[in-house]
Amino acid sequence: MKTPLALLWIAAAAFIAAAAEPDAAPVQPRAVRKVFGDGNHNAFTALTRFKGDLWLAFRTAKAHTAPEGDLVVLRSRDDGKTWAESRRVNLARDDRDPQFLVMGRRLFLYDQAINDEALACHAMHTEDGERWSEPKAVYDPAFVVWKPVLHNGRVYSAAYTKGDPASGRGREARLIMSEDGLAWKTVSTISTGGSESESTLHFGPGGRATVFLRQKRGSPQAQIFEAAPPYTEWKSRTASISQFAGHSVHTFRDVTYFFTRTMDADTRKAGTMIYIYAEGKMEPYCRLPAGGDCAYAEAVEVGDHMLVSYYSSHEGATNVYLAEVPLKESSARKGGSAN
Repeated sequence: MKTPLALLWIAAAAFIAAAAEPDAAPVQPRAVRKVFGDGNHNAFTALTRFKGDLWLAFRTAKAHTAPEGDLVVLRSRDDGKTWAESRRVNLARDDRDPQFLVMGRRLFLYDQAINDEALACHAMHTEDGERWSEPKAVYDPAFVVWKPVLHNGRVYSAAYTKGDPASGRGREARLIMSEDGLAWKTVSTISTGGSESESTLHFGPGGRATVFLRQKRGSPQAQIFEAAPPYTEWKSRTASISQFAGHSVHTFRDVTYFFTRTMDADTRKAGTMIYIYAEGKMEPYCRLPAGGDCAYAEAVEVGDHMLVSYYSSHEGATNVYLAEVPLKESSARKGGSAN
């Protein structure tokens, strides 16, 4: 049964308050809609477009750290105005961190399935959105296949392992590659010996790979690793913002956007920010209405704007939201339109 979206227009006063905070952003969301909220902890969103429809996945559980959780998959045939539940995934005691990948005629869903600290990433796929393949365990069971992306006909991921749960030792981030989304092999080690966590991969001009890596502990917490083909030699540098968390990156119309949780240095309040990433620097672009337990934003392009999924507890319960954010016109396009 379809769930109507309660359209939430953000009050002007909230934007004024946000603009007064550090990292004030020049752009405001046109609208924000609560997609899903049932009193549970609904979080860690994935969003994509497949054969004209939008697909949104997230984890639902009693709490962020609850040992039990399932994945909910929603489908929209009208660009996010209404949603219908397509399926629920319960492969393990705790299913979390869903990831989507569109490859050819297939939509892949990756599930990080956890049973009493034992992790195994599973992949399942569909060609029509109705019939799904049986889940298949993929890659090294200790690694999270994080934000897989297509590049030159192959799938890459900056996968990471949480190491020993008790000590945190043995963490590592690797670049892995697949020809079909199911069989993966290691290309190189990106970073090891620290507190490596979520590692989001982006390919830029000339095929240059950039990994935005979150360190769980220590300083600097936000690190950037870069490599040219064949992606075996990685060089690191400190990012221009202090932290990454639950982050993703997308390029629309030649502009690269970086989505991440933020933390106000003075108030220690969390939020969710969209940055413009260019020439190695982050420039604030749009602050989403979020707070408390929040972030894990994803985005798709729709006309002159992007739809951004994320979760937040700023209204009390932890809900899933969809924001409509205008796209920035690139300088290249501006120059082209002037001729």
